[in-house]
Amino acid sequence: MKFQRKTMWAGAVSAIALLAAGSVAQADGHLNAQEKALIAGAKAEGAVTIINPLFSDRTSQRMGAAFKKRYGLGDDFKFASLRKGTGATVAQVRQEILADKFTVDMILVSAPGFFDQAAKRGAFAELDSGYWGDFSKTMENAGQYSNYPLVVTPLAYTFQPVWNASCPGMENFNVTSYKDAIAAGLSGKTISSDITKSFTYSNTVVALGEAGAVDFDEFWPELKKTDPIVEFRTEPKMQMVISCQRPFDMWNLSGRVYQNVLKSPDLAAKLKIGSFSEGQVLLGNQMAVLKGAPHPNAGKLLAEFLMSKEGSDIFVEGEAIYSLRDGYTPPAATAPYLLDLSTVKLIGLKDWVAAQGEFKKVRGLWQENFR
Repeated sequence: MKFQRKTMWAGAVSAIALLAAGSVAQADGHLNAQEKALIAGAKAEGAVTIINPLFSDRTSQRMGAAFKKRYGLGDDFKFASLRKGTGATVAQVRQEILADKFTVDMILVSAPGFFDQAAKRGAFAELDSGYWGDFSKTMENAGQYSNYPLVVTPLAYTFQPVWNASCPGMENFNVTSYKDAIAAGLSGKTISSDITKSFTYSNTVVALGEAGAVDFDEFWPELKKTDPIVEFRTEPKMQMVISCQRPFDMWNLSGRVYQNVLKSPDLAAKLKIGSFSEGQVLLGNQMAVLKGAPHPNAGKLLAEFLMSKEGSDIFVEGEAIYSLRDGYTPPAATAPYLLDLSTVKLIGLKDWVAAQGEFKKVRGLWQENFR
């Protein structure tokens, strides 16, 4: 009974302090114990930086504002989202780990091989998450990599075919198979994604090959016949599709369509999104906080935020990607841009970590055709 009174008194003092700081949300009791334990440290650190290849400026701005509001961190708290390609994201963090000098606090990217190696080196801080248990069923069903308490996987995306039906010669175009991506009449209209700069493109190739879904020994030469432009970032590729410079991209993100429709609603009737009957490779994005990071409490608190329902809603609404929370329902605005994963053939990998050992081979084959 004495312990209970002591606990209740500590909780009351905490609530009063939080209210005084202007954070009604913290006093409402909807935060888990780990969040509450990290707030004071995060506020004292005053900043957090996440490096990732995914979050657009709009999403990052909304995420930063919601993160600060949820935890009462104050307007002076500095939230930074550093966005680079998947390969560049991993390269920077790998260099910082080797040098033991950190400019970022946490990393989110789809690179199971990197996370496995870094975890074995002791490069990540342990997470005591109050939300990771909400991901267990979906993670098992989706066959994604994680390594709790060091590495969690809060979200995923998949590359889909995107095209502009308003461009010349594209009026009756449709994609339901990889055969459609190399169809006659596509010469001068295509893009070849540079798999040498992207872990996710490379894992997509490895997974499709492992499943026997696509024979890239035959597919790459056929794609080459369409005289594609080589590009790896999804945003520049989407602009090529919109401008009709290259009206078809076989590997883009439905979220990029959504983002551009938000800016220009007239694009809704022009931009089309397909899927591949051979299967869609679901690419889980792993997340970890770096041991030795300048803002460890803020990094762990951000990890909790991104696994919460509120945090998930922000990145799903902003990017039209998939939260791996069990039973998650996406915001209505993005639902039309997301596949029903229960009706789509999903392709994974037998071993997400070992797949990185195949990168040299699959990238070499691509380079033989496009370099």
